[in-house]
Amino acid sequence: MRFIFLVLALYISQNLFSQDFLGYAHSNAAGIVGASYNPASLADSPYRLDILLVGAGVELGNNYVGVRRRDLRNPNFNSSFLLLRENQFKKAAFFRNEILLPGVMMSNEKFGWGVDLKVRTYANIDGVEPKLAKMLVSEINHTPFFESEMHNRHLGVTMMSWAEIGGTYARTLYAGAEHFLSVGVRGKFLLGLASGYGFLNNAGYVFHNDSTLTIYNAELTYAHSNSIAFDGNDNASYKFRFNPGLGIDVGLVYESRPEVLQKEVPKFRPWPGYRERPAYKYRVGVALCDLGAIRFKAGRYSDAYAIDASRWDINDQVIDSTSPAGLFNTFEVRHIGSSEGDPYWMRLPLALNVNLDYMVRNNIYVNATAFTALYLRGTNGKKVHELTRLSITPRWETRWFGVWAPVSFSRLGNFTLGSGIRLGPLAIGTTNVLPLIFRSKKFYTADMYFVLKVPLFPVKGGKGGKGKTKSGGAVDDCPE
Repeated sequence: MRFIFLVLALYISQNLFSQDFLGYAHSNAAGIVGASYNPASLADSPYRLDILLVGAGVELGNNYVGVRRRDLRNPNFNSSFLLLRENQFKKAAFFRNEILLPGVMMSNEKFGWGVDLKVRTYANIDGVEPKLAKMLVSEINHTPFFESEMHNRHLGVTMMSWAEIGGTYARTLYAGAEHFLSVGVRGKFLLGLASGYGFLNNAGYVFHNDSTLTIYNAELTYAHSNSIAFDGNDNASYKFRFNPGLGIDVGLVYESRPEVLQKEVPKFRPWPGYRERPAYKYRVGVALCDLGAIRFKAGRYSDAYAIDASRWDINDQVIDSTSPAGLFNTFEVRHIGSSEGDPYWMRLPLALNVNLDYMVRNNIYVNATAFTALYLRGTNGKKVHELTRLSITPRWETRWFGVWAPVSFSRLGNFTLGSGIRLGPLAIGTTNVLPLIFRSKKFYTADMYFVLKVPLFPVKGGKGGKGKTKSGGAVDDCPE
């Protein structure tokens, strides 16, 4: 069980780069999907109408435990197949899953609005000291660390799952003289599905052997939402609870639209849902995402303790009347902080999103994005969080097709190469494509996403793609 916990915990993130749909979310084809990353993008969008059917993205990774794809298929897979990154950096893990439900947006040169619905799940593990990580991976059987005094200043585990209904409004503030500026806001009503947290502070500990631990001067605080219920035999079940919350995303978009560029852009035949708009040489977007919180109530196992126990037998029933007196008194008798039924707030994964989109030539762009997680590490903040990362994404796109290849670097030190493709209403992609190509390539992160929209096909036109009037003349030849 310790081995399974570690693989799940430490494997679930590192290079899981904070932002989902990398390479697609900031493209001109993002439509309603882009509202979550910068709501100002809906004003003067290329899409007059954009309808999302469904989408999903899942990311997981860590900065310690790596594997090779070929080894995952081995029926005898065990800890010996794990590739450990041995350094002095604290170990961290991250998991994110996002399910996009139906959404719609409308836009013109003056404003844009949209409504979308999604279900999101985040989990974070932070601050695991390298020696503790080594012991957990080895199933507490790394003998050189036995009888060695260790210390963990702060170890945090947080998790939250919620549904959100977002309503976006974007407005053009200025359009003219080769410049464009828009602002947008996405307010969202949140419904918390489940959450939990645990913080271990200032813990000193000694592993005497693979089953005996001394831990001292440690402060433990943990809680879970009452939507996770337990019966008398500690069997867990889920019960829906009304856990409301509010959130907001705000953003700005600036575009440079040289006059000479407008003469070089080819014209297209009319297309329902799609509209001609001025081309930009470069676009700068700035957005503050996920400012908000959700109110939960603490469930049965929610408490706070001071731990000071010697030679604790951590096998089997580790906290019962046979445990050392000091430990048993701490966990079973001295309930100094029980919080069952008390309300607590979980904060959203607040982040600052800054990106530059540069048009190299017609249909060819390069996007540079800095996605920064805003949170205080090493504290007992009840929140889930993103991961900071930088990315550069070259892409080729037309109204119907698109290809992109993001190169990313995370705060935890990994480079990844991704890829994605858009075929009409369908877009699929990943931020780490190399493990899918090379079976022997070790990787610490894995992800995949897709988006499916309602296809809007071009309408039939006359010669040169121009629509026809009732009298048969070309629309562009009619002065009115």
